[in-house]
Amino acid sequence: MDPMSLITLVLGGVIGWYALLRAPGKSKGVGPWQQVAWIRVGLFTGVMVGLELTVGYPRIQSAVQDMLVGAAIGVYVRLARRVGRYDLWRSTRPRESSQASVESDASVASASSDDVYARGSRNPARRAVLRWAWRLVRREWRQQFLVVALIITAVAGTVLGAAIATNASPPADEGFGSAQHLVMLPGTDSHLSADLTALRSRFGTIDVIENQNIATGMSQGTQSRAQDPHGGYGGPMLALLSGSYPSGAGEVAMTKSLASTLNVQVGGTWQDGGRSLRVVGLVEDPLNLADNFALLAPGQLAAPDNVTVLFDATSAAVAAAPLPDGTAAISPGTSNGISPALIVFAVAVLALTFTSLVSTAGFAALARRRQRALGMLSAMGATDRDVQLVMLANGAIVGAVGALVGAALGLAGWIAYAPSYSADAGHRVSWTQLPWWLVFAAIPLAVISATLASRQPARAVARMPIVAALSGRPAPAAPAYRTAAPAILLTAAGPVLLALSGGWGAQGGKALPMQLGGLLVSALGLALLAPFAVARLSGPAKHAPVAARLALRDLARYRSRSAAALAASSLAILIAMLVILITTGRYDDPVDYFGPNLPSNQLILYAPGAGPGTGRGPGQVPTAQDAAALEQHIDSVAAALQSSDVLALQPVEADLLRKTPQKTTGNSGSIYLATPAVLKQYGVAASSIDPTALLITSRPGLAGASGLNLLYGDLESQSPDAQTNAQPNPEIQTLAALPLDTSEPNLMVTEYAVHKLGLHVDPTSGWLIQTSKPLTAVQINTARQLALAAGMTVEVRSAAPSLTQVRDDATGAGILLALGVLAMTVGLIRTEAAGDLRILTATGASRRVARNLTAVTAGAIGLLAAVSGTAIAYLDTAAFFDGDLAMRLSQVPAEDLLAVLLALPAVAAIGGWLLAGRDRSARASA
Repeated sequence: MDPMSLITLVLGGVIGWYALLRAPGKSKGVGPWQQVAWIRVGLFTGVMVGLELTVGYPRIQSAVQDMLVGAAIGVYVRLARRVGRYDLWRSTRPRESSQASVESDASVASASSDDVYARGSRNPARRAVLRWAWRLVRREWRQQFLVVALIITAVAGTVLGAAIATNASPPADEGFGSAQHLVMLPGTDSHLSADLTALRSRFGTIDVIENQNIATGMSQGTQSRAQDPHGGYGGPMLALLSGSYPSGAGEVAMTKSLASTLNVQVGGTWQDGGRSLRVVGLVEDPLNLADNFALLAPGQLAAPDNVTVLFDATSAAVAAAPLPDGTAAISPGTSNGISPALIVFAVAVLALTFTSLVSTAGFAALARRRQRALGMLSAMGATDRDVQLVMLANGAIVGAVGALVGAALGLAGWIAYAPSYSADAGHRVSWTQLPWWLVFAAIPLAVISATLASRQPARAVARMPIVAALSGRPAPAAPAYRTAAPAILLTAAGPVLLALSGGWGAQGGKALPMQLGGLLVSALGLALLAPFAVARLSGPAKHAPVAARLALRDLARYRSRSAAALAASSLAILIAMLVILITTGRYDDPVDYFGPNLPSNQLILYAPGAGPGTGRGPGQVPTAQDAAALEQHIDSVAAALQSSDVLALQPVEADLLRKTPQKTTGNSGSIYLATPAVLKQYGVAASSIDPTALLITSRPGLAGASGLNLLYGDLESQSPDAQTNAQPNPEIQTLAALPLDTSEPNLMVTEYAVHKLGLHVDPTSGWLIQTSKPLTAVQINTARQLALAAGMTVEVRSAAPSLTQVRDDATGAGILLALGVLAMTVGLIRTEAAGDLRILTATGASRRVARNLTAVTAGAIGLLAAVSGTAIAYLDTAAFFDGDLAMRLSQVPAEDLLAVLLALPAVAAIGGWLLAGRDRSARASA
């Protein structure tokens, strides 16, 4: 048995042991199988079977089966321990005498007649109770608006999130249109016409698209494309935005971004080399909105660089048919991973669990307000089930209203957002492209979660004695004998699953399911730990002032309310801290470097054939004569930008790799030579460089990374005789004075490395120009036009967010969500102790006491949520990054930790103090 199966088997056993049996105190005098909580068993089995049927993923199906087996074993073993025997299938009813049998038969007959009468009168009674529950919901809708709003938000977010996640990936048919296969042919092939004729004879209808690269002055690639808009398969790859398609020589249509770059409009003229073309329309590729191209009529490209041929055929026909030499048929890719909609569904379950935790406190307060009315209902002869039915019906109605309104708002929001989302997704998105099964599954899921949230308050008010209910006094908290073992086990299982998944960069079938399972299990364990954390607050309360002592003891006494608030707040902090830590780990990868490319006041000019990526750029490396000839163009661009700060960059034919058990990572930035001019630009003295260092860098954590190899030699040569060498674990020196942005010289080889390893240094192919102020759109366009005249390209600041921006957004969202939960639940918690507040008021306590009580309540929950959520997030992150933890988290998010651990409790306490002490009714009744 593999470790994953063993873990899921044990997890199922724990669930069966602790969650699928009724409490021992409620199982006295009943048979063994009557002690099983069959409703929970049905819900658990339904969820597991639903996962197995909907996922269609063998690994998850196997895990579901193991969990079901483990749950059955756990239920049976604990039930056997309760009964004292393991042969539960045998009957143990003792034999009775004949007289006792006669009396028993008579009593059974009498009981049966009573049951028939009770069943006959139960339906009208239930209908009456349901009608009364509906009237209460309508009359007290304001008190339930909070719960409805939470459910609406959760369902609407699920619908909108599912639509966004489903359409986030590029379309599978991108580049194929409606075709099943494509073949790429070189445009310089002398047998191109014969190859096209052969393909047409073999596969019937084909669609030919000719492409030619053109220079625009920007580093992004652009093409001229000759294509028939009404071709057999390429139609989905073209859409007309305005004007018309080109129909002959001298006409062109282009994308909006290209028209903006070239500063032309429909009806204008574009000079393409030596010919003038009239712009007749604006077009786009609906399957790839980032595709910049100029569309020409078929046959208007004299010398295409390559030709794409689209056609339909079966896989067998393609395999049997001979294709032109050096080509292969390509088919649209298929995803073998988990559906994004399923991931959203898992997040939706977590969100509805979060909502259910908050709703439990709301329903508890509602039951407290209805206590006397429910007591009167019991006094009139209603059973405990009838009393529970009032609250359960309330929860179902609230859940149904919230689910339906949330689904409607989610759909309306998606319909409104879909057109603008196309630009973010990179392809045209229709509002009908969403997983409808998830929309219809979220509605009953929300109803079930709201009903379950009302179940515990319903059971509590039904167990209350009639006299106590009619008195209006809150029932004393019943001691709960629970063990923290399931919570601790689930909390520990989360990091274990994340570690077994392979952590960061893991690929394969089991990685993503185990990572999602680890996060969900950690969240569940954190929620189950909340009651035990709240129960421990009574200990520190002994040495606190009176107001703090009362507040902390009330939290421990009414833990069913306070634990729900703590669990919901902790989940909010957990999500925020996970985003912060994982994002920090991504930005702190010193090899696969990520982040903003340039400051807003800088741009880089690249020589023809050079560009971002490797430091050398694709194509022909410029010679020293080419670099010298470009100097006057560099000066012209600098003068247009009113800058004299120009820094020449020389790339080196070298690359940096890092090999780990999960994958091999290549350097994502450029490697330049540490020339004296570069060192002087950034204030680095030559004497401060280690004479044995091969590389100098500003990337945090690179010097301590393991598995590094510096590759050098004929890296770009395609010859089989090319020589490539590797220097393992090169000596690296970290210099904080060097820049951090990805396209700046943040990684450089030293002169010592050039001489020791014999590295090849290319001529200058990049010039970094810095201005005193951020570049404007006019300046960027001017630089592009000047660069285009020399065949050069320009790189400016991209839209990639900085690490600080992502951290601040996540921290702010987490704190606001936690404060929102506290604002919604602290008042409900203090309602339970309203009697104590009346007594304090009657003895002469001032309003300040009430303010202090609420402030301590909010601050204590906020502090516990911040500490527990942050601790679990760090445990999960440590397991996720495994051996790379020190490198991935070299930049400790100190400001965000202080904001969560200190600012959140302080703001919660201050807000509670300011908003409390206004209950005049409590004072009047005192």
